[in-house]
Amino acid sequence: MTPAPLHSLAEAYARCRCLDLSVTLERGIPRWPTHPHLVIDPTVTHPHDGYYCQSISMAEHCGTHMDAPCHAHAELMDQTVETLSPTALIGPAAVVDLAPCGLGPGETATLDQVRAALEQSGTEVAQGDILLVHFGWMRYWSTGAEWKHYATNQPGLGEDVADWVMERGVKAVGTDTIAVGTPVKDGVAGRCFFHERVLKAGILLVESLARRDELPGRCFFIAAPLKIRAGSGSPIRALALVDREEPVG
Repeated sequence: MTPAPLHSLAEAYARCRCLDLSVTLERGIPRWPTHPHLVIDPTVTHPHDGYYCQSISMAEHCGTHMDAPCHAHAELMDQTVETLSPTALIGPAAVVDLAPCGLGPGETATLDQVRAALEQSGTEVAQGDILLVHFGWMRYWSTGAEWKHYATNQPGLGEDVADWVMERGVKAVGTDTIAVGTPVKDGVAGRCFFHERVLKAGILLVESLARRDELPGRCFFIAAPLKIRAGSGSPIRALALVDREEPVG
């Protein structure tokens, strides 16, 4: 890359606000019920060792994280985290605000609802976009005893939405729920066409995104998974670049 494009990139970045869409990794955060707990231990301390370092034990699908195709498909074990392009989760993003629909646990959003939300915000979804879906579900995120509600209840996305996503040629789909597209009520999960079809098509899934209500209809999304050998997924630091002049959602 020549200095001119780098200078243009720096100028464009200076005109943007950077929103952190990630949850904080801390004790007691919600987890898919069959996954192990997140453990953070202050193993090395200044009084004992002269410096500070924590030990961390967690599932690959912890906090704000992404799913690789192999996560749900045994025949795709060649599509693990470390095989993905470094730019797999970097690019322009379209935001779909489904919070006004008031969907509850176990319910699924239809393609008509998605299209209506896009029309309401004047947002178009282009090939290669990252699609970010907002249900308003982060209001249930908790590190207290209420964590199970977020982890065992959520709205999903219908079969027609899954087919539309593949037809549009988006490269990733992210939601503020713990499992993209899966309708769940009281711990009972319904059929998920996103893990079943969309992920199989190589469209990555990003889960437990925060601050989605602060995004306009379009933004620039930046995230990268850890380079885990044979990884089924990875925690990510998800960021959104938004024009400083653009009103928030």
